[in-house]
Amino acid sequence: MGSDQRAARRRRTRLGSGPFDWMFASGAAVAVFGLALIVGLTVLAVRLGSGGGVADRPATDGAVVATEFRYSPARLESGPEVELVLRNEGAVYHDLVISGVEDLHLKALPGEEDRAAVTLQPGRYVFWCTIPGHRDAGMVGELVVG
Repeated sequence: MGSDQRAARRRRTRLGSGPFDWMFASGAAVAVFGLALIVGLTVLAVRLGSGGGVADRPATDGAVVATEFRYSPARLESGPEVELVLRNEGAVYHDLVISGVEDLHLKALPGEEDRAAVTLQPGRYVFWCTIPGHRDAGMVGELVVG
């Protein structure tokens, strides 16, 4: 093999014009497409959930965050199976009770959280912080059970 032939072969190899390069490129394209399809279907499955509709979901879609003199969000909507999470992002102790609901008292020191599950009848419930002065200062919210 002469020097011109070797130089041409090196150019082909560098440019990706070898006999199996098209198979590698095709396989890589199929792998990327397959991965994108798997990720897309996984995201769709997570968004749709494993069950039926809204009634099958547990209570709340997140935690009630307590800071000084407010809850966020101040209004929650839920089905009958309610799982409440109180996360204290404030600087002092906070708690949460619900009017008409016995045996439910969430308590959290700063930086901590507490949780409880309860089954409620459809209706509107008021929740608040029992620390003196906190409810009057605006630490109150509403839970709507459908």
